[in-house]
Amino acid sequence: MTKAAPESNPLQGVALVTGNLGKLAEARRLCGADLEAVEMDLPEIQSLDLIAVLRAKGEEASRRLAGPLIVEETGLELAAMAGFPGPLVKWMLGAVGAEGIARAAIAQGDDRVTARCALLLLGPGREVVAVGETRGRVVLPPRGDRGFGWDPIFVPDGEDRTYAQLRAAEKDLLSHRGHAWRALLRELEQPES
Repeated sequence: MTKAAPESNPLQGVALVTGNLGKLAEARRLCGADLEAVEMDLPEIQSLDLIAVLRAKGEEASRRLAGPLIVEETGLELAAMAGFPGPLVKWMLGAVGAEGIARAAIAQGDDRVTARCALLLLGPGREVVAVGETRGRVVLPPRGDRGFGWDPIFVPDGEDRTYAQLRAAEKDLLSHRGHAWRALLRELEQPES
C-alpha cells in the first residue's frame, strides 16, 4: 500500500511581511504553512481606506523583497466614530492603548465595532486580495491575557469573552484575521484565469 503524496500548501515559500509575532503565530495556524516572517519597516499611507493602505504596503514590500509575499492590514472601526480609527488603529493604540480606544467608543454612547483584516498576496504574475471581518463590541475593563493589541477589549458578536480570553482555536474561528486567511486559501484553490 503506497501513501499518496501530501498536497503541497499553496503558501509554502511565501514570506509574511510582519514583525508582529502574534500575527505570525496566528497566520501559521490559520494557513497550515510554516510561513517565513520578514520584518520590514514599511511606510503606511494615512488613509481610512483599508485596501488603499494594504496596496501601498504591498507595492513597497515587493520593491524590497524578491519572491512571493503577503502583507496584512488590520483596522478597527468604531461605530461611535463613523468607522474611525479603521486602519489607523495602530497609531491610536500607541497613543491611548486598548483601554483608551474602548473609553472613546463607550464615552460616545456606542460600543459597537467592526474588526477588519485584509491580506494581499503578491507572487509571480499573481495578486490576490482577501478580506475578513468580525463585528462585536468593546468592553471595559480589559479582560484576558492572550492575544495582542486590542484583543482584551474586543468581544465578537455571539460571545461574552474577549479575543484575549479565547483559546487560540476559538479565536481563529471567529476572528477577522481567521476569516481573511480562510478567504485567501479559498481563492488560491481556484484555478488561475
